[in-house]
Amino acid sequence: MTSRWAPGAQTAEEILAETIEHFGNKAALTCSFGGPGGMVLLHMASRITPKIPVLFLDTGFLFPETLRLRDEVAERYGLEVITYRPALSPAEQAERYGDRLWERDPDACCRLRKVEVMARAARELELEAWISALRRDQGASRRAIGTATYQEIAPGHWLTKVFPLAAWTRRDVWSYIVRHRIPYNPLLDRGYSSLGCIQCTVPHAGSDERAGRWPGQNKVECGLHLS
Repeated sequence: MTSRWAPGAQTAEEILAETIEHFGNKAALTCSFGGPGGMVLLHMASRITPKIPVLFLDTGFLFPETLRLRDEVAERYGLEVITYRPALSPAEQAERYGDRLWERDPDACCRLRKVEVMARAARELELEAWISALRRDQGASRRAIGTATYQEIAPGHWLTKVFPLAAWTRRDVWSYIVRHRIPYNPLLDRGYSSLGCIQCTVPHAGSDERAGRWPGQNKVECGLHLS
């Protein structure tokens, strides 16, 4: 286990820059190309160093708009977007676990298609830090997050997780996007407030951005960050 570290900076740009400076090529930024916060972090990171690895977890069930945005932004900012996929294809998962696992056991589906994939990426890239766009105002499950935390992503593999936008509001995020003319997922203009897999995401308008995820299920997180 490496020693705990937390940024001493205050602004989101400073927190991001300090994290990248401290961890170097042992830090990576994850982006779903669904929510607007990730687009803000990508823009900030491209100004600091476009060499930072950007991890994209392709579950095999994503909206076409999400995949197109990934390619557009990677080209625009000159970023290295590394795509990781689950060990099982959707067809192989259905054969092994049965059809529509996301309805019968959504936690298991998320574990197979997201959590285990991120753990493999962290191991293969030998990461020590993981930068994400989580914010406190996204919903009750994220209200207590700090700027940095420490997580064992796999047995014996600990990561410093940094959330530069933790204290930002939805208005802060969209103000930044408008000010810098940053591209974002067009589905956010069609009633969606949070985007994940097609079968687990519905349009939703309200203060809780996560409310449109896993409709009809007692679930608001995939397990990557919070349980």
